[in-house]
Amino acid sequence: MGFLEYEGEPLPFNEIRPHIEHVKSHGILQFLNIYRNARERNNDAFKWGDEMEYSVVHFDEKEKRASVSLGAEKILAVLQEKYNDVETKWGSHWSPEYSRFSIESCPAKPYQGSLEHLATVEANMRFRRGQVKALLKPSEMLLSLTGSPRIGCNDFIGPPECVPRPILSPASKSVYFPDCGITRHPRFPFLTRNIRERRGSKVEINIPIFKDTNTKCPFVEVFQDLESNTAAMPDHVYMDAMGFGMAQACLQCTVQAKDLNQAKLIYDQLVPWCPIMCALSAASPFYKGYITDIDTRWNVISASVDDRTVAERVQLGNNILDTFRSSILQSRFGHVQLYLSGQYLYLNDVDTKINEDAKNTLLEADIGVEEGLANHIAHLWIRDPLNLYSGRINIEDATDADHFENIQSTCWQTLRFKPPPPGKDVGWRVEFRPMDGQLTDFESAAYVVFVVLLIKVTLAKKLDFTIPMSHVLRDMDKAQKNNAVLTELFCFNTNFRNNEGNVQKKIAEFGSLRIGRSDDDCNGMTIDHIINGKKGEFTGVISLLREYLDETGIEKEARNVIERYFELISKRACGECLTSAQWKRHFVRTHPDYKQDSVVSQLIEYDLLRTCDKI
Repeated sequence: MGFLEYEGEPLPFNEIRPHIEHVKSHGILQFLNIYRNARERNNDAFKWGDEMEYSVVHFDEKEKRASVSLGAEKILAVLQEKYNDVETKWGSHWSPEYSRFSIESCPAKPYQGSLEHLATVEANMRFRRGQVKALLKPSEMLLSLTGSPRIGCNDFIGPPECVPRPILSPASKSVYFPDCGITRHPRFPFLTRNIRERRGSKVEINIPIFKDTNTKCPFVEVFQDLESNTAAMPDHVYMDAMGFGMAQACLQCTVQAKDLNQAKLIYDQLVPWCPIMCALSAASPFYKGYITDIDTRWNVISASVDDRTVAERVQLGNNILDTFRSSILQSRFGHVQLYLSGQYLYLNDVDTKINEDAKNTLLEADIGVEEGLANHIAHLWIRDPLNLYSGRINIEDATDADHFENIQSTCWQTLRFKPPPPGKDVGWRVEFRPMDGQLTDFESAAYVVFVVLLIKVTLAKKLDFTIPMSHVLRDMDKAQKNNAVLTELFCFNTNFRNNEGNVQKKIAEFGSLRIGRSDDDCNGMTIDHIINGKKGEFTGVISLLREYLDETGIEKEARNVIERYFELISKRACGECLTSAQWKRHFVRTHPDYKQDSVVSQLIEYDLLRTCDKI
């Protein structure tokens, strides 16, 4: 997760403040140096890889209790020593995550462009899982679980001998999530502390409760501290720490493009797919021991790292007063708000704040930074640095990128545009980030393969899925609702095969910069229709991917593997196969211990996670 190298002591935010403009200005200079050196880099191979996160769970058979295990920290240390940097075909690479009970993995080497490599993803995921399972104690299990249902409840961290006494929370000040649950790498506790200090209060996470027959009405939580009582909303589950979001596991995919322009194109074409894949991968309906009315982790993480001040959080619609010019639309964890490629800039119909000084510096450098990319970087630069180390303040802009990464890696958006790092033979990349973590390696492989194939067919057939950004943001809100995959309609460009004509022609066809495309081009469609098609109207994207595989040719064995993935995606889209979130809801609501009160009891959680492990 993020940029983990450091030198010296981590600084609290009050000591970062005097260096904010230094970090921002030199971060822009560092980006310009990267751009100058890599702008004409071309013909890089199409490479890609996945990133998975696991939780180690401790089971107490006597008490029938499941708790997330701090023992994951020792397991990670062994994995890093034993497997990182080992030369194998793909192998594994292990990294810390925000929580001490989580482990992050990716292939040691990226996959290549060969279609046959798509069929090896699941085997590598199993291989990595097996490496961890070999190190587990008999009482421990490894789950690629988006979030443990009772994080924040009493004794959710274990085993008891690993939990320090007394339990303190100086970084987060949380009532529920103690600091012993945060990974001890300096980046993580200081991110937690500095987000709170910059914001001026604890983070506030309010998620609507799922109203069942016996759920309290109104549902109101009462707390011992005034700050929590003031922040908590009626009929919402309240949480107060970064750990509630950043302890949620995700499934990510990163691809390397052949050059800068192709990377921007991949980024732009994936933008409308973020809400769709978010809904399709939904896996997280439970928070702090309650069933909530959302199915994904996205808004929970967004609120958990929201460092905006009171003035920056003020939203006044179109009538923004001079007093509140500092208002920022969303947390630094949110959906992207800007297309990058010149031909799609007219679709940027959201009032997106940018750092004008940063933009001017980029454009005045006279090295060819286009307006779309300048706007993107300048939008990230409305944020302040949250991590800074005493030994890395004055660094060489020509060879280092710490100040650039300081802000780049703490803006967690649905997509991340990743420039080539200095001194490494790595090209322009795009990271796809909206998907929830999946329970099985089969599911995880299916989603990753689907995304990679979608990119390959988009490039090969010059497809255009873009829609006005305002529609994408609305769709992202819809995607997180309870069973959104079946109940919500999403804006989708059904004319994606028609990618002809210049910008002027498109503007004339679709209207002014602020109007966007016509209803015919932004049909409200179910995800079933988007994926599987609708007879007589639309063939569906699965058919498009099959058409591509037919045309390019692929070994029969690999094709059979991919067809199984298509089957899963297709059945999830139409509801024949439940999303992980809906399966978990069904398990809890039909459990003998469930009282129709929206509460996930200790026994229910134990049985649910035991069942997940068997699966």
